[in-house]
Amino acid sequence: MVDKPGGGQPGASSGTDRSIGELVSDATDNLSRLVRLEIRLAKLEAKADATRIGKSVGEFLAAGVFLHLVAILLSVTIALGLMELGLAAWASFGIVTLFYLLVAAVFALIAIANLRRRQGLARTAFTTSRLVSILRREIRPPRDDDGAVAVAGETAPGK
Repeated sequence: MVDKPGGGQPGASSGTDRSIGELVSDATDNLSRLVRLEIRLAKLEAKADATRIGKSVGEFLAAGVFLHLVAILLSVTIALGLMELGLAAWASFGIVTLFYLLVAAVFALIAIANLRRRQGLARTAFTTSRLVSILRREIRPPRDDDGAVAVAGETAPGK
């Protein structure tokens, strides 16, 4: 437990007489540590979002491949339909074309759903806003024993 505010590392005991320089140094060290932790959290969240975006791009590419097949098969279907005007050949190529169109639509819908689930930097924004509130003395920082914030009703995103 910290004996006095600005007593160095959280949980470390401090001497009874501390100079202003030591207090400022401790505050600066603690603030820089908080900034490093916020940057680390932002990097982790950005990496998770990049993974989701990468998967969605792959699904869009798969949809593009199937749409390319649709264009080829549709062209063959129209050509055979105009040449023969026979229902059996034309209808069979049309059914295959509609099947690939359906597969491409499924891939595109999956990709759109994955992109909508992207969260952005929600936890980073939450912890940064809490840090700003603590610095403005709008809320109390968490205590060492329970880690809870002293404001009722405030919860982290996703909880």
